[in-house]
Amino acid sequence: MRGTSTGRRRLGAPLATLLVVMATTACASRPEPFDGSPTRGQMITHFDLALDAREFAIVGSVDDFQRTVEDLADLNPARELPDAIILQLGPMRWEAREAARAGSVQEAAVGAARIAETCGDCHEANGVGLGERFTLGGPPPAGSTGRHMAGLAWASRLLWDGLVGPSDRTWYVGAEGLIELGALPDGLEGAVPRSTTEEFSAHLRYLGRRAVVAETAEARVEILGEIWATCADCHTRDR
Repeated sequence: MRGTSTGRRRLGAPLATLLVVMATTACASRPEPFDGSPTRGQMITHFDLALDAREFAIVGSVDDFQRTVEDLADLNPARELPDAIILQLGPMRWEAREAARAGSVQEAAVGAARIAETCGDCHEANGVGLGERFTLGGPPPAGSTGRHMAGLAWASRLLWDGLVGPSDRTWYVGAEGLIELGALPDGLEGAVPRSTTEEFSAHLRYLGRRAVVAETAEARVEILGEIWATCADCHTRDR
């Protein structure tokens, strides 16, 4: 992950915990292209940049998000890539360029979700079928702030994987997981008032219920963008 911008405020304990679990789940969700594929190196670069952009959007670091998606937009397709893949990379680079203009955590969150959709479109158009390669795993046991944040990161990762795959199964498991996470633990009260955490928790469960019934990619992008914007709003409340 890139270095943070200068002048950025120090992260609180709950947010620092989230960064650790997000890094862990990101590595777990990263699909490996077929062995021997000429696309392998460039696809990994695309995927890593997209993951970084997602994480910066979720923690509410708009400056870092902008720089990351600019790097993504500037990636030139390797000459050995098939024409069909080069064609599909066009929309991804365009969405990355648009996302670089984000001026708020909400716009960054939606931009990250739109980039994920273009990844899924490319995989589907080229018959890559990454959806079944993602590991679903399960949420950590409830009962502490760290576990709850890990559960949020787990559900968020599955929703991302559902778009990137694309995979209906993965999307639905992530949506159900978001609904079942329940109320935020008391341990978060030191960073954000309890009334605020309850509000965020209720809204995330509401968005999870919407995600369960979302069938089109457009609807899923809209909902995932709102989910990540809600997370970013909570993470930036104490800055």
